[in-house]
Amino acid sequence: MNYTFFFDDYLYDLLLKAKKEKKIKDFKTWNQPPLEIELESLNKLDAVHQGIEEYYEKRSDGFELEWWCDKEKSIGGKMNLAETKYLFADMKEYYDEEILSIHGEDLKYFQPFDYCSNESRCGFIIRPNSIEKSMYYKSIDDYELDYLDLDYYGYTQMAIEARVFYNWQVVLLYYMNGVGIGSVETETFKTEMPKIFPDWTWENFIAKFESLRLSNKNK
Repeated sequence: MNYTFFFDDYLYDLLLKAKKEKKIKDFKTWNQPPLEIELESLNKLDAVHQGIEEYYEKRSDGFELEWWCDKEKSIGGKMNLAETKYLFADMKEYYDEEILSIHGEDLKYFQPFDYCSNESRCGFIIRPNSIEKSMYYKSIDDYELDYLDLDYYGYTQMAIEARVFYNWQVVLLYYMNGVGIGSVETETFKTEMPKIFPDWTWENFIAKFESLRLSNKNK
């Protein structure tokens, strides 16, 4: 029987190589058992974000990976994908009407998918009758949702390219907008990544992103 490689397999191989070459100190991964039942909510999400249903049903209902090179300087990376019981949990109670009136109704439909750091989340906007094609980034310090221009497949492919380095999503936001958050994170990313992964280049990272952007696919 042929083995199906998922994005986390590629991440594991890349980090294992870096560890053997003593570029990183350690990394850990945690997989949950795959789903044993079909979920209508997951099926609907997969209609827009193709590939996510296969991952949860055949690979893992939730996933966590963390690696570090220098903990004191926060040089490392993380991915923490929600179990389905949390991915489809009701989020409306977290936002009162005043917050929603200021920051928009989409907040109550934002479902965190990747708890990528203690300060941030990436996820889907899942409305009762529609699902946004792009994933969004949200800092826990504010109520803004930032458009990532990536679907599930694009997000997981860019996670591989970034080796889930801390704040790689912020780096993409800064690349797209050129203002606001991300300048410090971008410089750290561009400086540290080639040291840890000698075959990595900024040019290839951006080229990969451009090939996966939803806005480019719609042209």
